Amino acid sequence: MRAIAKLRTRKYTFVLEDLNDPHNISAVLRTCECFGLQEVHIIEELRPFRVSTAIVKGADQWLDIVRWTSRQACLDHLRTRGFAIAVASSRAEKSFHSCDLDRPLAIYMGTEFAGNSDHIYQNADMVFKLPQHGFTESLNVSVCAGMMVAHLDRHMDLNGRDRYTLTESEVDEVVERWSLAHDLRD
Repeated sequence: MRAIAKLRTRKYTFVLEDLNDPHNISAVLRTCECFGLQEVHIIEELRPFRVSTAIVKGADQWLDIVRWTSRQACLDHLRTRGFAIAVASSRAEKSFHSCDLDRPLAIYMGTEFAGNSDHIYQNADMVFKLPQHGFTESLNVSVCAGMMVAHLDRHMDLNGRDRYTLTESEVDEVVERWSLAHDLRD
């Protein structure tokens, strides 16, 4: 547990607003956990948070899932912690690959049907597009998350992963919580 916790990061997080499909939610959570993102924020203004156990494969038990009933409260909380709010748009000029990834980043993902709201675009610190070279304009939300998490992982590897990982006290806290949850205390 300690070896895994030492590779975790809170420098990046995802915010999932009112995702409808439990398969999509579960795939994003599983991807975040597999790549070592420790924290994911879930906004439930319109739809309740639901996972598919067959897809999530237990990843939700290793993550800090922070649930919100207000989009603005979530944004305010993340900003007070120093996160820049980043939002994808097919109309953006800037590629995700050219975004500043050295600052704490909260990647905001809106509902599958409507995408991100105007409110989020107006409150974003960074609007980017995912590089695509085909005719179809949009990708599945879990595919988008996977692409971004893999890019973040590569960025951390290239720039010294230890610059992004949890502090020793955060590692201790996470390991203690995991141990208690799984009744693995010494």
